[in-house]
Amino acid sequence: MKERTAEMIKKYWPYIVLIFLIYLGTTVRTLDYRWPYLRNIDSYNFAKEMEEITENNGTLPGVDVLKLAPYGTKRGQDFYAYVGAYFYMFLRLLIPGMTLWQYLVWFPALLASLMAVPMYFITKMLYDRKAGIFAAAMIIFDTFIIARTLGGDPDNDGIVLLMPLVIIALYLVTHRLSERAERLTWKIGALSILTGATLVAWRLTWGGFWYVLWLISGFLFLKMLSKYIKTRDLRKLWQENNVIIKSYILILLTFFILAIPIFGFSIVNATVTGPLEFPSIKAEGGTFPNVYVSVAELQNPEGPRDIINRTGLPFFLLIASLIYLSYSYIRTKKHLDTLILLGIWFVGPFLATIVAIRFTILFAAPMAIGTGILFSKLLRMASGEDKSLAD
Repeated sequence: MKERTAEMIKKYWPYIVLIFLIYLGTTVRTLDYRWPYLRNIDSYNFAKEMEEITENNGTLPGVDVLKLAPYGTKRGQDFYAYVGAYFYMFLRLLIPGMTLWQYLVWFPALLASLMAVPMYFITKMLYDRKAGIFAAAMIIFDTFIIARTLGGDPDNDGIVLLMPLVIIALYLVTHRLSERAERLTWKIGALSILTGATLVAWRLTWGGFWYVLWLISGFLFLKMLSKYIKTRDLRKLWQENNVIIKSYILILLTFFILAIPIFGFSIVNATVTGPLEFPSIKAEGGTFPNVYVSVAELQNPEGPRDIINRTGLPFFLLIASLIYLSYSYIRTKKHLDTLILLGIWFVGPFLATIVAIRFTILFAAPMAIGTGILFSKLLRMASGEDKSLAD
């Protein structure tokens, strides 16, 4: 019995730790919350949408009567509001006396803590299980993220941070299966369609949806480029990687087929030109004053030093991790996928942060992965699992 228990712990210990991390992350964010109201005005905006869904037979009304009153203004469908409202309606069946504001005290905290799950699987696929656990802990307990995902503050930051991790985790699973497959199987096809559908949900959550698509596209392009440089043979490149490319095309087709009926053909242009139009968020050419011009968190940083000061030690750990991965690839040809993805994931947020200091929050994921990889590597060398730095 003891041997069986020990074997189960050895096999499933990462999942036990993940459950503990989610519990601890939720607890930290709701600790000592004892006020019968939410934290800020944005919280009430999302609470209002969730309340309208629960009172309108599960549908968000197409007009917000409180904006531009008495005429109201049209609004799109918000995936986050639906997730929050439907989960609340489900829990209300189990706890009939729970009010919406009580539910919203812990819902954003739980949502943010769930980032541990996709972060673990991403880093596990890129390196190993220990790195996955380190990265999961880093992303949950990042102080900047905690400040934006506190209990009682149901702003959409939690789901905006969670959704990209879910999409990238799904893509990496699909990519790994495609690498080993000789043809496009139903499993790869289903995962590709699921990834594309999740991208649509991500678009319904945040306007900056395009950065995940660019991250995936950049990763695939650089990987194919590195293979072409080795072979100098396009036919061979296609023969060896056609399943990967077909899977990627299926993801894009699913995304556009589902998104165009909702957003129109402008979604195609927005996906392609998103990075170029990104700085225009602070433009002053609209009918009404653009509040983003003066919002403190959307001001430009003073320079790279300001970005480094805001991100702190994990920034340097990420750089160290990239150096280690580069060295390992040069010496042993290992970790190419990890190096490419982490490198792009570093450059993207860095460029975004030049536009507005708020986007330092996008550094949290690559910094967590880089730190997790570095800590895991040190453990592997200390335990003798790895004999040299290049392993």
